Amino acid sequence: MEDFFSKTNYTDGDIISIIESATEESIHLDFKANGSLDNQIEKKKEISKDVSSFANSDGGIIIYGVSEVDHVANSLSFVNGNNFTKEWLEQVINSRIQPRIQGLLISPIRFDDDIEKTVYIVKIPKSPNAPHMASDNKFYKRFNFQSVAMEEYEIRDIYNRKHLTKLKISNLLHNQGGSQSIDGRLNHVDSMLRFQVKNTGNAIEELYKLEIYIPKDFYLNYHNANPIRPFLIREEPNQMVFSVPNKSPLFQGEETTIAEAGIQVSTRTLHLLREPGIKIKLYYSNGFEEKIFDLNSILTYGGILLNEHDWG
Repeated sequence: MEDFFSKTNYTDGDIISIIESATEESIHLDFKANGSLDNQIEKKKEISKDVSSFANSDGGIIIYGVSEVDHVANSLSFVNGNNFTKEWLEQVINSRIQPRIQGLLISPIRFDDDIEKTVYIVKIPKSPNAPHMASDNKFYKRFNFQSVAMEEYEIRDIYNRKHLTKLKISNLLHNQGGSQSIDGRLNHVDSMLRFQVKNTGNAIEELYKLEIYIPKDFYLNYHNANPIRPFLIREEPNQMVFSVPNKSPLFQGEETTIAEAGIQVSTRTLHLLREPGIKIKLYYSNGFEEKIFDLNSILTYGGILLNEHDWG
């Protein structure tokens, strides 16, 4: 089912597969028979309730045109696309859920190219703008196989989702510096590493820092005028540890270089490339992330990844 949720284009074969495999409803999946789409006010309320519950939870898919028995996909229950068009369904959803859900997609599937044999797949993202209110002025969430009204504290927690920051260690970039060769074989290569962080959340992050662990022999071979040197906080048996604070706030979607460090790989330290690479810890107001970068896949010489056979 994971492939089904990640798809962008659906066919009638996808629907048949769901029925034949007796797929069960879940917090991320709901089946609705054709009677769920109707011009009655109560039916439209139900649509807004079901769709908003997914946006307020972890996102998911509603399939209109498949009936269920005991929460298991059972049979096709076609929607007449002449009576209930994609535009009709979009209008019901957009006009009866506040605020509007961004990124919602509706995919119509016509069996036998017959508009009267339509199935609608409604793909609903987990919304950063939650909570979304249904047309009965209530907030809903997914719980097991149902859309249920949220408690007051749950609504408050989702409101807070808008104000939470989310940072990630996005890149470790490499610029080749000087090098030395003896008889056509490399003796050492200098490199400048740039550590980048990105704000993938919905709020500005004011305070964050990186803790960077660099193998001691790499760093000591390049200690003069190293831009990361002022941020040294301790030495461990095999590595130097640096703590680099941010210089300015990080806005939504912004990516920045927070630190630069010079290292030198030489014939004496070449063996370190076969060991775990540079460890980075990111601390920020709403969380923590840790990554280890394999230098073998980053360091280059002349635009080509360093190879042990290149060394003297």
